[in-house]
Amino acid sequence: MNRILYIALFICLSIHSYSQSGFENRMKIIKNDIEIIKSQEKETLRLEVEAINYRLEKGEITTSEAEIQKKAVAEKCADRIETRIEPLEKEIQALVKGEVEEKDERIDNLEDIDEDQEKDDEYRNKKKREIDFDGFSIDWKPRKHKKYRGESRTTTQFVFAFGLNNLITEGDFGSIEDNGIKLRNSRFYEWGWTWKTRLAQNSPFLHLKYGLSFTYNNLRPENNQYYVKTGNKTILADHPESLRDEPYFRNINMVVPVHFEFDFSKKRMSEETAVIRTQNTFRMGLGGYAGINLRSKQLLQYKADGLETEQTTKGDYNTSDFIYGLSAYFGYKDVSLYTKYDLNSLFTDNDIDQNNISLGLRFDFH
Repeated sequence: MNRILYIALFICLSIHSYSQSGFENRMKIIKNDIEIIKSQEKETLRLEVEAINYRLEKGEITTSEAEIQKKAVAEKCADRIETRIEPLEKEIQALVKGEVEEKDERIDNLEDIDEDQEKDDEYRNKKKREIDFDGFSIDWKPRKHKKYRGESRTTTQFVFAFGLNNLITEGDFGSIEDNGIKLRNSRFYEWGWTWKTRLAQNSPFLHLKYGLSFTYNNLRPENNQYYVKTGNKTILADHPESLRDEPYFRNINMVVPVHFEFDFSKKRMSEETAVIRTQNTFRMGLGGYAGINLRSKQLLQYKADGLETEQTTKGDYNTSDFIYGLSAYFGYKDVSLYTKYDLNSLFTDNDIDQNNISLGLRFDFH
């Protein structure tokens, strides 16, 4: 029985000795690899500093510029060393941890475990490095692993949109081609701010988007016509003079848009925490707006009796004071295809109903 016990003890000691020898050999190899990396990068740094000194001697750069460039190349050198050494540092940590765990399994001596743990802590607490070269040195610290930060549940965007603007008569979308308004040159512009709130804490999919916008809806009549107010009606009529450039009729509105936005961005995990970043892929918004008409005006330019006249008329053109409608957009990241349609009639008491419609590009600067 004693012989068996001695044999078992001898085998355990042999295994421990072999394991210890393998641990120490690998640590020496890693240490040698680290020194080689440092030597290579220092040699690269030396050549780069020599090139800077050569430019300084030729007068191509000043002394202060040379110092700035030397510091920059030294910092890049430190980054390269850190990048190349990082896998070796991780291997050292794994080796030390493995060695500690093996001793924990073999013996129940807390002092030995604490001694190995101190080795591990001593290595991990070596956070400062220094590169010296001809009296030029820079201190650096190992880079920490990047932690991805998510965005707030409510974010702000600046919105800008532009495109074509026209009128739909009596709900007939085909009427846009023959309604007396130029299709190509009638445009709209919109700018404002929006706030976007995630409706689910850990999902980027559904948001409530709301804000404040100013819209400029321009209509350019064709065939030398312009808008004329006759009592409670506003109609297109022929102008007695030959209009120069292109007359336009503009309505400026202030509206509050509200949309449900569907964002197809993927969430990512960082340290077992969901990280939400939106507007990284396709988005779609469905909703509407409501507001007030701030101003209506018409600009005409013509020449009569050798005199050039520019006439701007502002006031009540019988337009609707309350503006409301539907809008939608679909796009990728910050850019979307955008459309909006006023449900209110442009003119309140005309014999036919005409509604403003817009189509263009929208930018949500996140």
